Amino acid sequence: MPNRLFRVLTLLTLFMVSTMAPLSISAADPKVEDILTDAADRLEDSESMAFTMELEGTTYVDEANTIQLLGAEGIMQRPDRVDVTFTALVLGRQQISIRMITIGEEAWITDIVTGKWVTSPPEFGYNPAVLYDDELGLGPVMSRMDDPKLEDSEKIDGHEAWHISATVDGEVTSAMTSGTMRGSNQDLDLWIDKKTNDILRIRIAEPEDEDIEDPAVWTLTLFDHNKDVKIDKPD
Repeated sequence: MPNRLFRVLTLLTLFMVSTMAPLSISAADPKVEDILTDAADRLEDSESMAFTMELEGTTYVDEANTIQLLGAEGIMQRPDRVDVTFTALVLGRQQISIRMITIGEEAWITDIVTGKWVTSPPEFGYNPAVLYDDELGLGPVMSRMDDPKLEDSEKIDGHEAWHISATVDGEVTSAMTSGTMRGSNQDLDLWIDKKTNDILRIRIAEPEDEDIEDPAVWTLTLFDHNKDVKIDKPD
């Protein structure tokens, strides 16, 4: 009888351990909604960040479709200042670099020929500072993601990060991408620092099933959050 009781207790113990262990593991992972909320709060408190932008596919930044964006890097300062250098392809032939400074509604770019600062033409439409916008930027976009899912954790530049994938209505990202991204629905991926809640990487992809020629994929890597920066009007 004692041996039988021992076996029963052993089986019960093994059953409890086997059924409880997955619960403790899943309980350790926060909910997707909580991760997004914490990231949005952190973004709202962030005064500055640096970024690089890598592009696949085709994205034009002017209404005439003559300036194809290839990549960018720069710094942003809340609420509406940005200093960025774009790499672009003009008329499908000449690769150039254009530096742009935006302060509020004013913007300046370096002239392609002379390299001197000139007022930015209105058709040169993309402004990364929109990521900070409280109504049109990344924070509001995160709250309108469709069916966000928590993927496997990854390391981004040495930081342990949550990876969240979702889809998002093209109208939602339109302001954030200055209308340069196409498609009624786009794939949106975020990588968020587990320790600081900083957004480390953003990936937006145009759909491949909507007859879009050479669908674009934007990958923005964000770093140097809250570093001291100063962006002034160019001389």
